[in-house]
Amino acid sequence: MRPGRILTFARYEMRRAVARKKVLAVVGLTILIDTVPYYALAGAGLSLVPASYHPYLWVVGVFVPQAFFLQFIALLIAAGSMSEEYEQGTAEMLLSKPVGRDEYFFGKFLGGYLLMVLVILLNAVLSVSSATYVFGPQGGLGILPLVLVVQAFCSLVFYSVSFMVGELVRRSSLSYILSSAVFFTSQIVGIYLSVIYSLTGQETFRLASLYLPTSPVDSLPLLLAEPSLPDTVRTLFRLGGIGAVETSAPFSAVLIAAYSISAIAIAVAYFIRADVAKRIT
Repeated sequence: MRPGRILTFARYEMRRAVARKKVLAVVGLTILIDTVPYYALAGAGLSLVPASYHPYLWVVGVFVPQAFFLQFIALLIAAGSMSEEYEQGTAEMLLSKPVGRDEYFFGKFLGGYLLMVLVILLNAVLSVSSATYVFGPQGGLGILPLVLVVQAFCSLVFYSVSFMVGELVRRSSLSYILSSAVFFTSQIVGIYLSVIYSLTGQETFRLASLYLPTSPVDSLPLLLAEPSLPDTVRTLFRLGGIGAVETSAPFSAVLIAAYSISAIAIAVAYFIRADVAKRIT
């Protein structure tokens, strides 16, 4: 593989993704989510929020979107990456050029993933700046770089799964539906298993919930950040409904890597062996 070609396809994928109205709408929604709640609290009166929470309110904007919003953005960016190229007939055109299939595949994967990382950075910048403007200087920001790296790592799960689904089905609408189904099914099944475990106390149900793809994604950033943050922040997590499903950071990291690598491997194997179809209608 030639790195220059991969980067060319990565830039192409980023421009193509930004041009899609879905992604632009998601970016606009990110801006609203990370600004409106802070300014709404300011308008309602800062006295509603205990002063001890003020220096750490950035964690709300950074961690609350982790479980749902950031993962759904990853799904939205990746699900149409490959499938839309087949529908528009551009895959055959691009691969008729003197480029390798691996360069095309990994360039598109990298471009969409870099866009996802930029959304994560935007989410953090807006959260910290809004919290600082409304509630004053924020503390505990030394842990933020680690949190951002971990969030980017966690986003690989549903990004990779959605990218794989888009390559397998090669229909954008079906790709979005199936990828969303995987995500929401994991969320819902996790809730059911937690409820059943709380009612029955049977360890089997708790263990089953730990292996769902949403469990390590939701847990890893919290597991790594909480030891470096004061008890005040842990109270904020509980008030915001944020909590780690798992208790082991290494176990979560291994699961994330396993799900991501498996999805990428399946997508690569199918892409290399399958014919590049002409425009799909």
